[in-house]
Amino acid sequence: MTDALPPGYAFVTVRTTHLEMLENAVPVAPEAPPSCAIERLIRPPLEEYRALFLAVGGEWGWTGRLLMTDAELAALLDDDRIEIWRLVSGPGSNTQIAGFIELDRRVPGDVEIVYFGLTPEFIGRGLGGFLLRWAIHRSWTSAGPDSDAPTKRLWLHTCDFDSPAALPFYKKAGFQICEETEGPEAYPEAHIAGRKSPSAG
Repeated sequence: MTDALPPGYAFVTVRTTHLEMLENAVPVAPEAPPSCAIERLIRPPLEEYRALFLAVGGEWGWTGRLLMTDAELAALLDDDRIEIWRLVSGPGSNTQIAGFIELDRRVPGDVEIVYFGLTPEFIGRGLGGFLLRWAIHRSWTSAGPDSDAPTKRLWLHTCDFDSPAALPFYKKAGFQICEETEGPEAYPEAHIAGRKSPSAG
């Protein structure tokens, strides 16, 4: 991570919890809830991807993809080993984006759930559990584009700035804590200030 941040961002020390799954906890593909579907985004335009990233992660101060240059982000999105899946809800022209999940298969046998979440208006409807189970099943039952190596490890991480429900949610899904780290991470200054305010909860 670079020491230089654009205006409006600052480093803050956070504790990150890494969790892993060493065998498939979802052997049967879950059925999608009514009026919901999962779509793969293949090489989406940068602004479309960033809008999706913000729609899901804005509330939690996600910055990982926003601080990348256009060239860096384009190279990532062009990599077939990075899978971006969008959860949509609603019929026809009333379809709304409900969430997304991003899988990283660049290490053979190892799959990382890099980003996962729902848009605020769809939280609390049970869709997060479905989307995570779907991702777990896919991660274990489909190989990466340039590797025949079966998945041996599925992992993800969460931190102090994520939803307090995230850690118990992941543990309930079958993930186990494998490491805890602490260090500086970049966040929007407004998000940091909001967390420090008395009304931030």
